[in-house]
Amino acid sequence: MMKNYIFILGLISLVSFTSCNKTNSLSKRLSGETWKVTSLLIDGEIEEEDHLPEFTFDECDIYDEVCMAEWHIEDEHAEFAWQFDEKGTIFTISNQTTAEHDHDHEEEEEEHEEEHVEPVDQCQDLSGTYDVDEMDNKVMKISSNATIGHDGVMVVIELERV
Repeated sequence: MMKNYIFILGLISLVSFTSCNKTNSLSKRLSGETWKVTSLLIDGEIEEEDHLPEFTFDECDIYDEVCMAEWHIEDEHAEFAWQFDEKGTIFTISNQTTAEHDHDHEEEEEEHEEEHVEPVDQCQDLSGTYDVDEMDNKVMKISSNATIGHDGVMVVIELERV
């Protein structure tokens, strides 16, 4: 009887260790790296290439701190927290930047005929919980229909390591 308890306890420990290892392994692929969004699909509409952000992930130990990254579009950025869950099958993005803008949009609109995308606004709209559809050392694909700015609408983000 005691041997069965020890075996079950060992099996539970192994499963817990394996799931933590998978999450840690995937997190290390992002930590300290830069990834470029190569495709952003929102409700079947492809986002323009100059509106695609680049993510710079800070070095981070997932067991000691909240992992942070920067969401860059041109010379502007937002900050977001991120994490893998459920053995690496779930990826969460959470905007951490307030929407205070320190520049004049009217001047920019006169200079640029195209729509200007604020990284803070885009990061906020796309914050949410994503399914990890694909993840390897160079490519990541995530999808969600539960983002803050597009609830109930399918969002697909494809990224490539820079």
